[in-house]
Amino acid sequence: MNSFTIDDRGNVLRYIDLYSGGRAFDPLLFVHGLGCASSSDYPPVVGSDSYSKSRSLLIDLMGAGFSDKPEDGTFTSETQANILSSFVAGEHLTQVNLFGHSAGAFIALKLAKCLPIQVGTLILCAPGVNDYGISMLTEITSMTEAQFADVGFSQLLAQLNAAGGNDAWLGPFSVASPYATYQWARSALDDNAQNWLEDLANLNSIKGVILPDTATSDEIAKFEQAGCAVELVANTEHMMAYDNPDGLALAISNILELGA
Repeated sequence: MNSFTIDDRGNVLRYIDLYSGGRAFDPLLFVHGLGCASSSDYPPVVGSDSYSKSRSLLIDLMGAGFSDKPEDGTFTSETQANILSSFVAGEHLTQVNLFGHSAGAFIALKLAKCLPIQVGTLILCAPGVNDYGISMLTEITSMTEAQFADVGFSQLLAQLNAAGGNDAWLGPFSVASPYATYQWARSALDDNAQNWLEDLANLNSIKGVILPDTATSDEIAKFEQAGCAVELVANTEHMMAYDNPDGLALAISNILELGA
């Protein structure tokens, strides 16, 4: 695993760098969703025979996965995007592609807007916050950050465990920072309430959106109207990397081919 120091206090962002000598696509930065970690979610995707084998940077956001979790850190979506912008500059990348899942799509979109270098392709996977997500994030932010860190976080994990079907998600969620989870939850609700589709439409990059094949025609149409190619993945719900990693790998590869 690779590391990038983000500040003068020695806090470290960690990531996996794969296929750096592979096909000549620009590197694809993976931005995971809330309660997730790229190091946990995406190895089966980028290891699939259906994947393009382009250089892939599986990044654990600050407060998640293997990255550091300072209790006094700032973990808003804007701050996370700024950290990733510093990472891109520090790694001397001259052009990148971006992937963002769920609430991570907001971070990927903010990053695409603030980067001083060209974003070749932006891929959003199940972007935004659905009704289930809004309910969960509203429950998280109904208490103070201190209350959530003290009792709310453990209660949330217990609820997800009791609900069943969340075994894979509970792995990275259980090691996430409660402070990062709380701050990101608040940011995600704010981001979702904004007209982020307009920002997506105005972005001057190749754009693709990946949805489950149960997506409605209206949902597909709103992304097509924003200038996005839409790929549908069978046998999936919101957590596509767990449900059908081969299908997600193919969808990512198909969108990357548009910019090849």
